[in-house]
Amino acid sequence: MKIIVKTIIISIALVLITTNINANSNKNELNFEYGQFTIPQGAYIFGGILGAAFSLGHFSFENTVVTGSFNFGYNRNVNDWFGYGGLTSFEYITSDTYSVDNEGNKKPNGKFNMGVITLMPTTHFFWFRHPHFGMYSKLGAGIGLVFNDETSVIPAFQLSPVCMEFGGNKYKGIFELGVGTQGIAILGIKRIF
Repeated sequence: MKIIVKTIIISIALVLITTNINANSNKNELNFEYGQFTIPQGAYIFGGILGAAFSLGHFSFENTVVTGSFNFGYNRNVNDWFGYGGLTSFEYITSDTYSVDNEGNKKPNGKFNMGVITLMPTTHFFWFRHPHFGMYSKLGAGIGLVFNDETSVIPAFQLSPVCMEFGGNKYKGIFELGVGTQGIAILGIKRIF
């Protein structure tokens, strides 16, 4: 768990340090978002289906807990139609695993635990921006660190073609539809400064 916290703190610091922040420009945004139906969730469901199919029903997952993706990002808006930045996200999935005999009796095998931290640069392309409502598309690509029995690195991406922002001059709500490690449906808030 310590490595996860350190990685998140380092990621946030790198995003803030490597960007040109001007506090009076109203071109900077800090985003806090929550997403569901992510690529790791899809891989977990697909793995469970394959595990049950290839074991002929002698393997099952139960008591599954999926946190969804918690996302933190920074964006710098260069002009009215383009912005860039970066984000980090975290997701955790856990469940109990069981072997099932021919009579349907279950025997506990242990726990399945998986954490995923995603780091990726992003770009935003605005369709339009009015004072209280705007629409944009977002694209990000980077890496994901998967923590289960051992740590592995996987490619990570987020493609959100339909995104909306709504609210005031300093705070706006966010709703995004897409696919990737942040999720299919993402809700959040952004602070503009």
